[in-house]
Order: sequence, then C-alpha cells, then structure tokens
Amino acid sequence: MDPETDRQEREDSLIRQLSSLDVKIKQIKKITNLPPNVRAKIEALKKVQLDQLDREVEFHRKVHELEVTFQQRYADINDKRRQIVDGTYVPRKEDLPVGFPDVEGDQTSGIPEFWLTVFKMTPVLQTMIREADEPALKRLVDVRAVVRNDPQPGFELEFEFEPNVYFNDRVLKKQYLMKCAPNPENPFLFGGYEIYDTVGHEIDWKEGACLTTLTETDEAGQKRQLMTNSFFNFFNPKKLFEKTDPALSIQFLETDFEIGYYIKERIIPRAVLFFTGEANDDLDDPDSEEEEEDDDGEKLTVSEEDSK
Repeated sequence: MDPETDRQEREDSLIRQLSSLDVKIKQIKKITNLPPNVRAKIEALKKVQLDQLDREVEFHRKVHELEVTFQQRYADINDKRRQIVDGTYVPRKEDLPVGFPDVEGDQTSGIPEFWLTVFKMTPVLQTMIREADEPALKRLVDVRAVVRNDPQPGFELEFEFEPNVYFNDRVLKKQYLMKCAPNPENPFLFGGYEIYDTVGHEIDWKEGACLTTLTETDEAGQKRQLMTNSFFNFFNPKKLFEKTDPALSIQFLETDFEIGYYIKERIIPRAVLFFTGEANDDLDDPDSEEEEEDDDGEKLTVSEEDSK
C-alpha cells in the first residue's frame, strides 16, 4: 500500500469514528430529554436485558460442561494423530484417501519436526521462536488441550516432549482460568466465558541448558542471570513482566490469553492444515470476528482488576 492510500484510509477511518461518536452523543442527549414515562419504559427494557443475561450465563456454563464431557470423544482421534507424528503408528491403506498410491520404504520415523513446523507456519507463534529454541521444539511430539470445570472452569495446554538435553520435564503445562459472570460495573458487555488468569509451569532445566536466561559477566567479573527472548517464556509469562509497568503487564497478559485460546481453538484441532500451509490464520486480522468471539460466543477479554 502506497503512503498516500494509507493516509487516506486512516483519515477515512477517523472520520467514521468521529461521526459514530457524534451520533451517540446526540442520542444520549435525546434520551435525557425524553418524558419520564418513556424513560421508565427504557429502564424497564434494561431490566429485561439483565434478566436475559442470567439466561446467557446459564447457557454458556452448560456449553462449557458439554465441552468437558465431549472431549473424551476426541481422545482416540488425538491419540492416533500423536502416534502418526511420532512414528509409533504407520497409516494403513484404510487410513488413506481412496486411490492414494502405496508407500514404499521405512515409515517408522513419523513426521519429523511436525509441531515446530506448525508453530513456524503460524505468524503469531513464529515471532516467539528463536533459533536457539528450535532444537528443543524439534523434540515436541504432541500438543493437547484439557478442558476442566473442577475445581474451577478453565483449560490446560499440555506440550509433550521426547527426552532431550534441555529439560527433565516430559510434559510442559500451562493453565488458563476462566469465569462466566457479568462485570457488575458494566454487565451489558458480557459475552460468555472470559480468561482472567494463567498459571505457568516452572521448567526443570538441565544444568547450563536454560533457554530463557543468559549469563552476563560485568566489568568486575561478576556473573548474573538475565531474562532473554524465548518461546519457552510462554510457560511462565508473568515472570517476564513481574517488575515492569502494570499497564504493560496487563496488555502482555491479555495477548497471552489470546494466544493460549488460539492454540486451543485453532492450532490443536487443525494442526495438519497449519503444517501444510492450508490453514487460515486470522488471529492478527483486525476485521476477523473470530479474533474476539469463537463459535460458542466465548470472548477473550480481561479487565485491569482481573489481572492484578
């Protein structure tokens, strides 16, 4: 896009926003000047709206309960994918499309670098991966999501690794906590479950193999550990921003919530399409409605109060 076109589009966008704001201001003034009997009816309609929210809360909770129950139906499918990726299961003729030619040669090696490729084919995750992270991510054999309702609603992402020289953990986990209740200060913004917090995983790094820190030696010869950019900071995001500006920390965690939800809802169920480049990655598309709301109406929002 040339600079002139970009400038014109930004001006047009600003004009639309100002026009919309002007309409809203005029309507607020109009409502204020309505007769008391009409304003009473409007307040009654708002009360009806609040009653509707009670039904919506019940609906979203039932949907979440159904997802918890139904995820067991996917277990055998997800396990089969994992086995194909790690090479413990070799696809048979009935697993392939009709007419697909017979495959010769050793098929026990699975699909090398499957999940690393999936992540690198997803722009929002690609930017998180350093070159130093790649050897560890090559050992990643499965990524899955576990939806829970007990002891509290939420979901957990599980990243399973083969034995490697970087850490002792076989599975790295990250938990997202959710709530389903309108904000008393602005209940009409309610849109379903909201992620309000995350619980990270303290990785058991092997000696000298930590990818999230680097050792720096000062002029006096003293060594100190510094945080560095790494995909593996994803498992403990609060550690990066625990001493930074609160507003920046909230913004960062809000982005982290979006990424975690995107992994659960898009990347895990459609991993092979990301691997082949066929997936439509719309997380960064400002015009995409799916960025803010999924098919069940669950929204990814976080208030400043929730993040404290």
